[in-house]
Amino acid sequence: MNHFTSPKINKKTYAWSVRAFSSVKSMLGINIKLHAPDHQVEEGHIFLFNHFARFETFIPQYLIYQEQKVYCRSVASSEFFKSGDRFTSYLHGVGAVSNEMPNLLSFLAKDILKGNKIVIFPEGGMIKDKQIISDQGEYSIYSPSSEERRKHHTGASRLALVLDMYKAMILQAYQKNEQATLQEWCDDLGLESIELLIERCKIPTRIVPSNITFYPIRIQSNFLKESVERFSDKLSKNYAEELMIEGNLLLKDTDMDIRMGKPIESTKYWSWWDRVIFKRVIKNISDLDGLFNLGRNKRGYIEQIAAKKLNRRTDQIRDIAMKEMYSLVTLNLSHLASSLILRLIDAGVDEISQSVFLRILYLSARYLSHEKGIHLHRSLLSPETYRNLRDGSSKQFLQFLDSTQFAELLSSDGKDIRFLPKLKEEHSFHDVRLENPICVYANECASISGLDIALKRALSNHQNLAGKQWSQFFFEDEIHAFDLAKENYSTPEYEDINTQQTATQDGAPFFLSSSGAIKRETAVLLVHGFLASPAEMRGLGEDIAKLGYKVYGTRLEGHGTSPCDLRQRSWQDWLRSVKRGYEVLSSCSEHVMVIGFSTGGALSLLFAADRPAKLEAVCAIAPPLKFINSNLVFIPLIHHANRLAKWLAAQEGILPYIVNDSEHPDINYRHIPVRALHELRLLVDKMEKNLSRVNASTLLIQGDEDSVVDPKSAALIRDQMVATTPKIIMVPSNRHGIVTEDISGTRKHVLNFIEQIEGTLTHDRN
Repeated sequence: MNHFTSPKINKKTYAWSVRAFSSVKSMLGINIKLHAPDHQVEEGHIFLFNHFARFETFIPQYLIYQEQKVYCRSVASSEFFKSGDRFTSYLHGVGAVSNEMPNLLSFLAKDILKGNKIVIFPEGGMIKDKQIISDQGEYSIYSPSSEERRKHHTGASRLALVLDMYKAMILQAYQKNEQATLQEWCDDLGLESIELLIERCKIPTRIVPSNITFYPIRIQSNFLKESVERFSDKLSKNYAEELMIEGNLLLKDTDMDIRMGKPIESTKYWSWWDRVIFKRVIKNISDLDGLFNLGRNKRGYIEQIAAKKLNRRTDQIRDIAMKEMYSLVTLNLSHLASSLILRLIDAGVDEISQSVFLRILYLSARYLSHEKGIHLHRSLLSPETYRNLRDGSSKQFLQFLDSTQFAELLSSDGKDIRFLPKLKEEHSFHDVRLENPICVYANECASISGLDIALKRALSNHQNLAGKQWSQFFFEDEIHAFDLAKENYSTPEYEDINTQQTATQDGAPFFLSSSGAIKRETAVLLVHGFLASPAEMRGLGEDIAKLGYKVYGTRLEGHGTSPCDLRQRSWQDWLRSVKRGYEVLSSCSEHVMVIGFSTGGALSLLFAADRPAKLEAVCAIAPPLKFINSNLVFIPLIHHANRLAKWLAAQEGILPYIVNDSEHPDINYRHIPVRALHELRLLVDKMEKNLSRVNASTLLIQGDEDSVVDPKSAALIRDQMVATTPKIIMVPSNRHGIVTEDISGTRKHVLNFIEQIEGTLTHDRN
């Protein structure tokens, strides 16, 4: 057997490095998430990764050790290894070996039999442009060293194939009871027993294709680059680019998704004829080096056939691994937006309405979520992303817009998006990450056929979908958002507050089709009050639906789930909930009326101040301007004290919640977040400042002895609504919940108002 001195893993150095990386990781802005749901880490032997940043070469070994407490070998560029160098000793200690190490594959094969795992980057270098599809539609990458496009290196697939041949050789010797030979192999590998050797030889070698996806890719300057520039007279362009991109990946909030695919077992690709030939060949070969050099010594016809077959199988498995690796990209919004932009440019589009672009993007995201074999970034699984795309408030889209505008690839004035000439320019391999992130994103996902299908559907359908379909999409988004919020705020950390709640009514938004004999063209949006949920308006909604109207009960953010959810929300979030409810109805109806109770009434009036195109009328029931409880004046003071206490002591604040004695405990939260009360005060102030802008027909209904809202509020609100002539109806009641309890015919007043508005619209149409 051929023996050579091999670098050994230093377990102390390895363990120290893992601990050090864990400490550093907690201080960085990178969020590493491993997706390996089918025991790939445990069952895999050779792990293949794509390569986009220098530091990512340390991550897989760290994760594998964290998962299985096993050591990894990794293959690195020979430039890092110098004889007698301390850094070289360190690299050897943590399992790294040079790609020019003599008999490298034999060494790695033995390491697998010893129980270690192997990490390989088969692209051979950092693929800065992420282009993996050639002009001919084949998988390949650009190699900066050879300055040409080529396929992946075949070392990993050859390693797996030859190792399985070696295992077959050992198993043959075991069947023949060649104990001396088996013991020699055992000693060479440093294994404690022949039984352990045989056990490992019975397991097929598994290659695990894996993909590392970073999101987002930022190109603005960062602290690392600026610090180096201060101490460097001249920074090369390539080095500046490295610091810019990789500094942002490390130091800013970046998701690093590592996704492992289905393991590839090389023996499954051997035909029966292959097995016959290989079985004959290995009789004349005694060690791994002989197997890896198969065909080079020209020792016979059978061996030459075996060598050709081995080469074909090597290429075949390499191509399968490439395809799987690139199919594992974690798709995010920037992938979608970049691919859409390049499609539009190919179609000759230089400028597009931003609202149209966002609508296509929204549809693409929805369609993509239904494609099989697609791996979506968690932001694309969130209804927040879908919903906020519609009005352009999506954080992910705004980040993409800022980054691409900074790169001078496109410009946006909020109304239109223009694609700039630089977007169409060719960029060198080394600077494309910095100059054209749109190209980098689009290249990374170019092989995902499901993405192409989703984009085609969205481009084809965005102008042709019926209003009912858009309405259904928007309603599904709201249901999804509710379900997700309820799940997120049902975890043990919120248990103390949640277990004290008394609300039992369903807090989900509802959409009622017209159930009457007459079908109306007008739709009605219902907006519930503070601490409640759509259930508060359900009874009224059913009465309205019986008259032939479509009715949607929107859910204000933070409501119907947990007081802890409400504590995180602002009045702007509540107003967006009203706007989204309006979208549900305006997509399928020509006319919309908004009816809000209490805080919902204030939101309805504030929403009406923007004068939406299809809004016909507003009914505000018990809208607050002044409150009976004068202690609310101190809420801002308590809120700011809470913030200060939380900042100083990382505690929940001096008074985070106030217990609520509700009229309807089966609907309302029992605990009021002080922050939410503060937001309510801000909302009321905002409403008051905008009352003069409301020009829609308006009805104000108020209980004459309301126990929560000062009955004088209705008249004060009416006096400031100078652009319309509101009608006020005072109903006898000493309770606040006049809609839910239908006190003194409140619902009948609402229904009469709706019928009156509908009658006017019908008359105008005729």
